[in-house]
Amino acid sequence: MKLNHRFMFWFVSFMMLVQSLAAQSIDSQDPKSDQELARHGETVRPLIAPVLMKPGKLIFADNFDEVSIRSQWTPLHQTRWNVIDGALHGIPATEDFQKSRTKHNGGTPSSKLVVPIKDGILQMSFKLTGKMAGVHFGFNDGTFQDGTGHVCRIAFHKRDGISLIKDKNTKLANDQVEVLKSNPFKIQSDQWYTFVMEVTGDQMVVQLKDGPTLKARHKRFGAPKSWINLPTRGGGEIYYDDVRIWAPLKD
Repeated sequence: MKLNHRFMFWFVSFMMLVQSLAAQSIDSQDPKSDQELARHGETVRPLIAPVLMKPGKLIFADNFDEVSIRSQWTPLHQTRWNVIDGALHGIPATEDFQKSRTKHNGGTPSSKLVVPIKDGILQMSFKLTGKMAGVHFGFNDGTFQDGTGHVCRIAFHKRDGISLIKDKNTKLANDQVEVLKSNPFKIQSDQWYTFVMEVTGDQMVVQLKDGPTLKARHKRFGAPKSWINLPTRGGGEIYYDDVRIWAPLKD
């Protein structure tokens, strides 16, 4: 009788160990972490089907499933950032810092995502809260000093709608910012939005989920893209999530 009890004890313990090891094995193969998403990029597709190119290697992904902020995210103008409820959350700089400067004073949360590309696909989700009036997603060719500055961007605004913009090339005399396409679709506070932006050669397409699509051509779009520039407008707070960047699929 004692032998049977001892056997059952060891058998149950063995089965619990097997289940635990199996669960750990499944977790280690789960590509939901940022690192695994990048490794298994060929199995991940944009939430909105691209129209200019097929997605190739997933070169960056961030679900903000960890409290620490990854090194590719760079705060600008001493604006403050943290991860909250599985999203990247930005607020303005302190009042003391804002009062200390007349330009780039951190009055609205701004940052950049340093992932260099030439052509590619960007997917992001965002939410505006409080007095936040608008948000821009664009590419930079270095700084105004060591590159040509802002390249192009998509701007979402609660009052002015959506604008697809060609930015000024600082190395060309008399070059100007141009709004190439616009749409009156107005975003709202406290609502999540997801878009997919494609840039290849002189073409740019932005698709807003359950919203409009904007397309334009300009030779400026072909400039190198050192990072993604993320300014906001009108104070308040901003949230980002579901960030993905793909390189084009090579033929």
